[in-house]
Amino acid sequence: MSLSAAAGAPVLRTKRILTLRSVVVGMVGVVAVTMGAPYSEWVVRSTYMTTNYFPLGLAFSFILVVVVLNPLLKLVRHRCGLRSDELGVVYMMLLAAVSVPTYGITGYVISVSASPFYYATTENSWADYLHHHIPPWAVPGAGPEVSWFFEGLPAGASIPWHIWIAPLLWWGTLIVATLTLCVCLVAIFRKQWVEKERLNFPLVDVPLAMMEGAEDERFLPRFMRSRLFWIGFGIAAFKIAWNIPGYFYPHGWPAIPPIRLSIPGSHLLPGISTNFSFPLMGITYFVNVDVIFSVWVFNLFNLVETALFNRTGFSVGASETYSIYPSALAWQGFGAFAAIVLGGVWVARGHLRDVLRKAFRKDASVDDTGEILSYRAAVFGVLGAAVYILLWLHAVGIALHVAVLLLFAVVTLYLGLTRIVIEGGLVFVRGPLVPQAFPMHMVGPATLSGSTMAGLALSYAWACDPIAIFMPFGANAARVHSDRRLPRGIYVTSVALALGVSLLISFWFSLKLAYGTGGYNFGEWVFRRGGQVPFDTVVGKMKSAEGFTAGRVHFLGIGVLATVVMTYLRHRFTWWRLHPIGFSIASVGQVRWTALSLFVTWVVKVLIIRFGGLVLFDRAKPFFIGLVVGHFTGAGLSFVIDAIWFRGQGHSLYF
Repeated sequence: MSLSAAAGAPVLRTKRILTLRSVVVGMVGVVAVTMGAPYSEWVVRSTYMTTNYFPLGLAFSFILVVVVLNPLLKLVRHRCGLRSDELGVVYMMLLAAVSVPTYGITGYVISVSASPFYYATTENSWADYLHHHIPPWAVPGAGPEVSWFFEGLPAGASIPWHIWIAPLLWWGTLIVATLTLCVCLVAIFRKQWVEKERLNFPLVDVPLAMMEGAEDERFLPRFMRSRLFWIGFGIAAFKIAWNIPGYFYPHGWPAIPPIRLSIPGSHLLPGISTNFSFPLMGITYFVNVDVIFSVWVFNLFNLVETALFNRTGFSVGASETYSIYPSALAWQGFGAFAAIVLGGVWVARGHLRDVLRKAFRKDASVDDTGEILSYRAAVFGVLGAAVYILLWLHAVGIALHVAVLLLFAVVTLYLGLTRIVIEGGLVFVRGPLVPQAFPMHMVGPATLSGSTMAGLALSYAWACDPIAIFMPFGANAARVHSDRRLPRGIYVTSVALALGVSLLISFWFSLKLAYGTGGYNFGEWVFRRGGQVPFDTVVGKMKSAEGFTAGRVHFLGIGVLATVVMTYLRHRFTWWRLHPIGFSIASVGQVRWTALSLFVTWVVKVLIIRFGGLVLFDRAKPFFIGLVVGHFTGAGLSFVIDAIWFRGQGHSLYF
């Protein structure tokens, strides 16, 4: 079956797919990723395992399953090997699991909920402005038992699990409602994305190629039987393997340095710092040429905008993002996000009418038998989850109209990021704006009550830094489900099982590590500034009594208008190459870091297509798959070496 087979309608099978071996292998992978990510990042200080949309934890785990485990099973007895559809189940479970640990869900929940009393000082005035508004059921409280979380247990003390039970149960209900909302939205839009718009889903191309031919009797997986694959694999793996002896002999081994472009900035023009990455080049090869081109073009455009702002002294206010400066670019990017999402809804209006007819009228002419959920379940799931989220946010102190605006911002970011990941294939991407900033400034911070501001600060634990959220992973899992033509119940069962187990293990293991070592001692953003920024931000707004300012809304409108114009030009004129996706996220820090990789890949891909056409493009795919597999194999082995010999002084190979 070809990689483009998902364009056709899913066909149900009668063969049993959710076998015991696929579930066991998938669960082992889920547990390994869930525990390996915090251990690698917080204890070993090695590579980040889950903090992007094609992370090491996902890739290395699947490589081990396909390249090591499955051939061994086939060697014992051919019938013991996993089939391609069973590998699809394993990969869907891994996709769900990597959205949970560290920066996905659990890291911010435990850090933000533990921070308001521990980090409170006379200087930051949290006690005066916020403490009396914080509901006790949402946080573990104050006192030495919370201090131990950041500083480590004293001798003879045990982990105070009891202070965490109630807060984590309440946060858990909000997490389950949010994950339900995401799954239901994916179910509603899957047919539109996969079959009608035929979006590329570039991040699924490599794993789908790895699944092909799993039923073959040959020992070596099909994707590894190409000379081009081994050339790409060798290039990427050699760069890592060569540097590993330098871990042991740092002053006696010549290392291959990172390939980096650095241009110092000035008081007007910000500097440029961007890296070249072999695995990112391999993944980007499968991305639409116009998207790649647009990202680095608009990256340069944002530099010009920033220089203009610096020259004129223009500002719309303090920055409300983790990765974009100045703030005007963040609001401009969020406007583009909103336009992309609303534009996608408009394009899908015919499909959405069918979904609603099926949900409310049970229209027999609308076929949803091939979906991951029935349309009725998906629509009522969205409505039920949204209502619960709003009630939860209101219970934590946020005024209902502000909670509605916050939920709109979160859903916009989630849908926008999902669209960008499944169409643009960008690995390093996050929202341009922290979602809490949208309701805060649409109403005006000065008009919001203390309980609303305290609730907004706590809500950072739920949604603030969408660098590895579930919905893009869930959409990619739905593409795997379509490509493998799996029966409906497989998606929900495998994803729900993986999410449930991963959440339980991640909360338990994260707290165990934090109390054992001291969360502050991990040296990680999420346990230091990550837990303080929400409360510092809202208290700063309360002190300044900042009202509604039109500047932010103006740049929001600029982002919307520019996206609408570019979308029109793209559909009206064949010569127009700029894609609105590039405009929406080019200013994000993580995207700027990848600009060199995107530019080089764009040049290579354009040359290949121009001189060899689609035939040469297809023939070259094994080489770029080799770059991806080679890097992640080397990075995984590097982590193993770090865990054994360099615990606490690991070597990050974050792309």
